[in-house]
Amino acid sequence: MDLIKKADSRQAMELLSKAGIYIIFALMIIWFSLSNDRFLTWDNFLLILQQAAPVGIATIGVTLVMVTGGIDISLGRNMFFVSAVVSYMVGRGEMIPATMFDSPAGFLLVFLIVVVLGCMVGALNGLFVTKFHILPFIVTLAVGSILRGIGLWFTESATPRMVFFSPVANGRLFGIPVVIIMFLIALLIFHFILKRTVYGRQIMAIGNSPVAAAKAGINVPRTIMATYMICGALAAFGGILSAGQIGGVPLNFGEGNEFIAISAAVIGGTSLFGGKASIIPGTILGIVLITTIMNGLIMVNASPYVFTIVRGGIIFLAIIMDSLYFKGHAK
Repeated sequence: MDLIKKADSRQAMELLSKAGIYIIFALMIIWFSLSNDRFLTWDNFLLILQQAAPVGIATIGVTLVMVTGGIDISLGRNMFFVSAVVSYMVGRGEMIPATMFDSPAGFLLVFLIVVVLGCMVGALNGLFVTKFHILPFIVTLAVGSILRGIGLWFTESATPRMVFFSPVANGRLFGIPVVIIMFLIALLIFHFILKRTVYGRQIMAIGNSPVAAAKAGINVPRTIMATYMICGALAAFGGILSAGQIGGVPLNFGEGNEFIAISAAVIGGTSLFGGKASIIPGTILGIVLITTIMNGLIMVNASPYVFTIVRGGIIFLAIIMDSLYFKGHAK
């Protein structure tokens, strides 16, 4: 009887931890809709998805890393670094002439450069995590600081323009923003990879028990390295899209995006402790909810200081929710 009561109590705590944050979000959305009649409109809904898409693509990558029990807090600075390097290459006109963007070849070249740079950042993170066994938090914190410094060096502490990528970042196809289509394609691809491929099963196994995964014949270091490289590439691609949307690379570009991405992943059902993840509907639900809150705060003319407080509150709630759920299953 005591065991049954304990199990019921644990299930109730899990349900409360899951439902509580969604109830808070729902109440805030109701408040926004009552405060501004333009909040619940189709145009604003598309705007929210368009704003969410770049960080959403990066969130997919950090979700995969979190499945293995790792973390990547260099994500936002990776976005800044890659965007700064690409803007430098195009801005100087020596490496990538601006005239190349008159044809798809220029965009394809930029895409390849972005993927390569992102993979290099991910490989650096993965190398120190797998070969030197340094905590992912410490590794990605240090690498992120280096990336921020290199990015500032390339930009010379100015705000380089990124208008050459705006046709893609702000373009529309059949009335739908191109970035939303890209985000949906990425969601479908990586949802399939996570749920239906050997690689997906391997990273799930590593997240649940690296020792057991190694005994089962999984090359744990190589798999984790690949995961960090994918995360780096997706963060870089999300960064170039975000920079294209705003037409430049401000000095604070990408700052804090790593925590938004991690919070979105946790809210969507990915565990900070590894072995559990959801890309569809998890990732899309988490990032859209957070972006909706930020969008609503703008529409009600909230103080700029409120944004930092709300963002911190969302991170805190996500961690509490995941901790309660994890402890419930650990007992």
